[in-house]
Amino acid sequence: MRFLLMFSAFFLILDSIAQDNYPIPPLTENRLFYIQHSKNHNTYVYDANFTSEKQLDSKEPVSIHRILYTDGGIKKPLTTLQRKLAYGIEFSKISETVFKLKLVSYAGLQLYMKIGQDGKAFVEAFIQNQTIILTRMFLKMKEGRSDFNPKLEQVILYGFDNAGNQTSIKVIPR
Repeated sequence: MRFLLMFSAFFLILDSIAQDNYPIPPLTENRLFYIQHSKNHNTYVYDANFTSEKQLDSKEPVSIHRILYTDGGIKKPLTTLQRKLAYGIEFSKISETVFKLKLVSYAGLQLYMKIGQDGKAFVEAFIQNQTIILTRMFLKMKEGRSDFNPKLEQVILYGFDNAGNQTSIKVIPR
């Protein structure tokens, strides 16, 4: 058992090191999480979208944009293909303060956007019988695949557990 724990920790550290040179997008007040992948450093950013009355916008509760670090860090909206096939979000309103979210490319990941007692939005991910307050995701793509036919090798979710400790969960997509 101890060997298995040490072996797992070793690979978790290697995964973290592999991402050390990735840029961190500037933090905003409404940041939920961001996604990066192994093909390049471009980053997909998800922010809570509030109305002027400080309520989640029921028509578009999440605002998504990309930061093109390969083009000097410019901020752009998602393309239609990115929104519909890769990085877009589908949502359903559960209450005024809770939305169920689904990444269009990863239906198996249960995400819930909630408003905390401090009035700030956050996203909980439920995966592998664990709950994580999501701060970022890293998609490790299989090498040798085209951008039009990508395959995921693994997904790593980073965030905090219920006790407030930093944690990560590695998922091998099927």
